[in-house]
Amino acid sequence: MHVKNRRYLSKVALWGRSVRESIVQARCSTLLSAKKWSALKSAGYSVFLPQEDGLKFASLLPVLTDRGVSTGEATKILNLAIFSLDVFEIMRCDGLLLNMNGRVPDEGAMVEAGIAWSHDKTVVIFKSDDRSLIYGSCNPMVMGLADFEFVSAYAEIPRAFDRRIVETESANRASASSRFETANEKGEAISHCLGSRGSLEDITELLIRLFLEKSCLSQEERSESFSPILGRQ
Repeated sequence: MHVKNRRYLSKVALWGRSVRESIVQARCSTLLSAKKWSALKSAGYSVFLPQEDGLKFASLLPVLTDRGVSTGEATKILNLAIFSLDVFEIMRCDGLLLNMNGRVPDEGAMVEAGIAWSHDKTVVIFKSDDRSLIYGSCNPMVMGLADFEFVSAYAEIPRAFDRRIVETESANRASASSRFETANEKGEAISHCLGSRGSLEDITELLIRLFLEKSCLSQEERSESFSPILGRQ
């Protein structure tokens, strides 16, 4: 789901298992998505919801085959078109809402969230159940996209975007490096330490230097603003 906010001119995309279930679950999924959409819309955001606003594979496939395109070629065309539209909508949005309900997240949603994060878009994770793959915790490669925060109620979604969009814009102005570049640089430092066979004490010291100061600062900032609405890993 993509959204545009009157105050921030934001557009947000909503993706996740709830909007990508099988046809059997489509009615329930649409209802769940509609609740998220309604919460964002009420807060002044405009939304792009892929299953509502995007290309309809089932509708377009027979039209293409009626034009003489083989089923295999038509399927390839539609897959490429859906991929291209998704990339475009992600790139022009300011944020992405990722539904993490379920034991494992949707594969396509993970790709879309990764694209958004790597291009400095705001990512908000919605998770209202306790199912997860790793002993009650979600995969850190996923949760890291939203700074290991999540919201668990529909009404919390707009407030999370309000705060995180401002934070993202402030961070982008304050730093010459993107989040992707920053993570890569820190990863390189860790890799070098491991490659040089640093001791556990050396590795611990490096991790403290790289992450502890930022973590403490982030916690202080959240305690002064919207932290009560956010779940924590």
